[in-house]
Amino acid sequence: MRFHLPQNSLFRPSTGLRKHLRKHLRNGIAAVETAVCLPFMVLLVFAGVEFSNAVFLKQSVNLAATEAAKIIIQPGDHNMRAEQRIANIMQSRRVMAYTYTVIPPVDVATARGVPVTVEVEAPANSLSLGPISFMRGKTMSAAVTMARM
Repeated sequence: MRFHLPQNSLFRPSTGLRKHLRKHLRNGIAAVETAVCLPFMVLLVFAGVEFSNAVFLKQSVNLAATEAAKIIIQPGDHNMRAEQRIANIMQSRRVMAYTYTVIPPVDVATARGVPVTVEVEAPANSLSLGPISFMRGKTMSAAVTMARM
């Protein structure tokens, strides 16, 4: 936006006044640019944090399933140890809502070589921090299959 003043020397602003007018004009433009760009920048920051938490949750679920599978395939009945290991991992990573399943159920009589699958699931929005949740209604899961020893 430019100001057009008559070329007559009576109406011509002094150099100091012109600089003052340009400074206020630039401040106004910066305020408009900030008002337009700031919501997108905030959204971008929240999206980055949200998706970083989703990756962290996926890694946590995968680690818990792997560690539980390593324990449960050992000879003997180690269901309680596997359950405790999953609980320790998920609690240390601040994931409070999760479920796990072991297929087939393992006990002392389970034969060697039987494939055992441990699956751990957690709601994806369990680590959401901000007011915007991109992962609402989604579930992170990991399944690990190992042969019984």
